[in-house]
Amino acid sequence: MMPGQVNRKAAFACILALILLAIMAALGAALAAGSCLGVVQSANQASIQCSLLQSESGLSYLMYTLRDVTLPAEVTGQDLLNALAAALQTRLNGTPNLAGAQVTVLGSTISIPSITTDQGYFRATISLAADNVFNLTVAGSDGKTTRSVGMSINAEGGSSSIFEYGVASRSAVSLTGNASVYGANDPNEAKILSTTYTNLEAFRLTGNCHIDGDIYSANPDSYATITGNVVVGEASGSAIQDHIHIGVGDVDFPEADPTIFEPFATNIVDANTPTGGNRTFTNIRIKANTNPNFSGNTTIRGVVFVEAPNEVRFTGNLNLTGVIVTEDAGDNVYTTNTIRFTGNTAFQGVENLPNTPEFAQVRLMPGTSLLAPGFGVTFTGNFGSVGGCMAADAFTWTGNASGTIHGSIINYGDSAFTLTGNSRITIDRSGSPQIPPGFAIPRRLSPVASSYREY
Repeated sequence: MMPGQVNRKAAFACILALILLAIMAALGAALAAGSCLGVVQSANQASIQCSLLQSESGLSYLMYTLRDVTLPAEVTGQDLLNALAAALQTRLNGTPNLAGAQVTVLGSTISIPSITTDQGYFRATISLAADNVFNLTVAGSDGKTTRSVGMSINAEGGSSSIFEYGVASRSAVSLTGNASVYGANDPNEAKILSTTYTNLEAFRLTGNCHIDGDIYSANPDSYATITGNVVVGEASGSAIQDHIHIGVGDVDFPEADPTIFEPFATNIVDANTPTGGNRTFTNIRIKANTNPNFSGNTTIRGVVFVEAPNEVRFTGNLNLTGVIVTEDAGDNVYTTNTIRFTGNTAFQGVENLPNTPEFAQVRLMPGTSLLAPGFGVTFTGNFGSVGGCMAADAFTWTGNASGTIHGSIINYGDSAFTLTGNSRITIDRSGSPQIPPGFAIPRRLSPVASSYREY
């Protein structure tokens, strides 16, 4: 082989080696770049997933917070949003979660400030989408990336089992002596519910008292005291325990709205109005601080609207065809705002009013006989047959007070529901409207699962 040929082959091998080295270097660089890109992509994906988890955690937290919120039954639109904002401010402002920040409202949007988690934080807005619909949007962040989720929430009219009870009281219930509560058609009409949390003794039943239905307490830590020859749920002795139900959970009480009856009360009763003797009244409004005593033989037709404060007494023979309602006197004032029936009272429902123009509208609103938020009501005499549901902040039945009530009795105050002596109540819920006039079930928030979205 000639020397020139050897040199050419060596040169070719060298060039080939350099080409292979360049290819390997390029492949190495590409591999390194691909590895770095994969690390970056993995980090970005982790950040995205973390921020999404933050937003979903925030969504779960807020849905948990909102589940127990109740909103007024009668409001919609901006007023409903304002009510929701007030509820959230009560629940969240001042809590460690907000770390001193505040829930705010601007126009039709509620802003919930950042809440820090172990991996990042989330913040949220709730905006008004329609009269009874909200849009909840939660933005979650891990510090680098932000992702949002959202859901629609409906403000729906709630339901309440309150009207399934003969007596439903936010207070403790006490029956002593020969006091009794009967069901007119079925023992279940005389079921009694107590939802007090301030008094662990939800029921005190002593003497020869008798309750046709079972008794129920919302508070799981409450108890019933039973002494004497007591009958509950048609059972006595140790068998009573099968008819005592403790810890049944909270029940939504309907909101009282006496104002629907107020426009019908057009005739004024004040300090200058005679209320003794044999007198007849039609659609009356008792002015505040009048403190009237209706004595003698009193006949009332239509609506009686009582302004607060007031102490109203019916000490003679009262013949009432219509409904008694009051201005809402407020909380814990039922000892100074009172309605007392100490004589013989005959109640008839509004459907029994004469078919004349002044009663035309109210005749179409049967089912309520007494609606007195903020007032304490006392019966000491016979009250015959009451043509509808009765509600007040405190009820006391003493002496020989007895009669039939065509509807439930609702005690709004955490005061006391007391029957003593020979008082006897018979509950007849047959034919009662599902929700009597003057009552409204608070709205509850219901998420629309199909509306969930990520963005």
